[in-house]
Amino acid sequence: MIIFDSIILLSLLYMLKAYCLLALGLTVCTAGTALGQTTKGTRVLGLSAGNITYQSNGGIRRISGQLSPSIGTFVADNVALGIVAPIGYSSVKYPAGFGRAAKQRNLELGLLPWLRYYLPSSSKHRVFGELSVGGVLDSYRSGTNDYTIKGNDVSLLASLGVGYNYFITPNVGLEALVKYAANTGNSNAFGRNYLDIALGFRVYLPKGGAATVPAE
Repeated sequence: MIIFDSIILLSLLYMLKAYCLLALGLTVCTAGTALGQTTKGTRVLGLSAGNITYQSNGGIRRISGQLSPSIGTFVADNVALGIVAPIGYSSVKYPAGFGRAAKQRNLELGLLPWLRYYLPSSSKHRVFGELSVGGVLDSYRSGTNDYTIKGNDVSLLASLGVGYNYFITPNVGLEALVKYAANTGNSNAFGRNYLDIALGFRVYLPKGGAATVPAE
């Protein structure tokens, strides 16, 4: 169980590292030719992490985490459409004689279209709102040494949030998103109805030539 948890967590960390290297490469390639913008035609590549927890209390151990890679494009100035594929993992282990499953694992994959609106500004500091709605596939496995229950569920996941973006370079923005999400399924990796804070970054690739560097 511990080895499996470690493999999953290391896989998520590897994905995060690979995405960061990709973002760095894109930034180097576009530096000097395009500056970060929220104008029509700009493409955007992002990655965020949230719902990362480790709890150990009374013999109950819980590990969870979520990575959300996304792509999109600005269909109008300050208005972007895209899709995000959140990957969530959770593991709960109960002590012997607890009266319920001794261990439980959930691996979840979502596919959610999203819509963002950025408040108009020429500053490096940008505020935006985000709405996303889509489906989630939950693959679960639980049991003890005597029995195992496993299966798959599909549920609807919707979220609404407010975020803040800061351009650390003309092409890359660090961001924080506070969102409320509702899940119709019994999700352990993403949660049922929950408030989450996700941290990440986005790479902005404007269409055409260079633009004005955002002001402070």
